[in-house]
Amino acid sequence: MKRLMTLPAFALAGSIFLYACKGDTGPTGPQGPTGLQGIQGNTGPQGSAGTPAQVIYSNWVTSPYNSRDTTIDVTCLRLRHLDAPSLTSAMLNQGVQITYMRVGSIGPYMLPYTSDAGGATNTVNCIYNFQKIFVYRHTFNTCRFNSGIAEAYPGQPVLVNLPQSLEYRYVLIPGLISGGRLISGPAAGYSQDQIKSMSYDQIINLFKIPANGTNEK
Repeated sequence: MKRLMTLPAFALAGSIFLYACKGDTGPTGPQGPTGLQGIQGNTGPQGSAGTPAQVIYSNWVTSPYNSRDTTIDVTCLRLRHLDAPSLTSAMLNQGVQITYMRVGSIGPYMLPYTSDAGGATNTVNCIYNFQKIFVYRHTFNTCRFNSGIAEAYPGQPVLVNLPQSLEYRYVLIPGLISGGRLISGPAAGYSQDQIKSMSYDQIINLFKIPANGTNEK
């Protein structure tokens, strides 16, 4: 009598048959040749040289504020101020600040600037404060704010005027570290004293500052 194969035995035989029929994976074929190089596109126009983003500079401006007289450390001064929105605490503590002055076509002069303009020896200088630059004029050996004040000695001059027509331009350079050197930008490695010993033309060339215009916000 013919014997029938049971279901489990039949399934086992089928799996053995399938395993025996499966071949090994063949080796990877050789890489095909590299295709032709595409046509090179047209060269775009060269961009204009930019100013390092971190350097802030103003245009030539006059002070929009009236002059006033004050005394600082027993020194009599006549002053005005400029608004400088980018003169932050970080810029005050870790930056180099430079202000220039000019009178029409005369100048520019980096502050402090000493002369005998107005008939007496005097210095125009500035004090940097949060978002403001106070520009002042100190006339040597006098505290006569006006001619109505009696002379303390013969020929004592009156404080020389700080006219509204004077123009100013400031440059703010961040990145100053302990030891007084800049750590980034085109002036990296320069000390504050080296920067301030440069002429106006050297500064605007080094930092690519346009002769006119501002990036102050």
